Amino acid sequence: MNELIEKVENLKKALDEDQRVRELKTKKAKILAAEDLLKQIEEYKRTRDSSLLDEIKNNKLFQEYKHSETGCNLLILEINQKLKEINKGRKCHENN
Repeated sequence: MNELIEKVENLKKALDEDQRVRELKTKKAKILAAEDLLKQIEEYKRTRDSSLLDEIKNNKLFQEYKHSETGCNLLILEINQKLKEINKGRKCHENN
């Protein structure tokens, strides 16, 4: 069990050091500091105004964030695929 905990901790450390994750955190911090963009997002949440949504989507900072988010989503997909492979291997060994 300690080995599993150690591997999870190593994975968390590796994720924190991953360029895609660091980039996403940086972009998120920039968005949280961009008061005008945050106001637009809050206004959109209240009104669901499609023209406001278009303004948000056209914001360069928001686009950069979404790009970074996509990179992290792909990383999650890769991790899930590896976990499935590992799990598949374990099930085969358990059945024998």
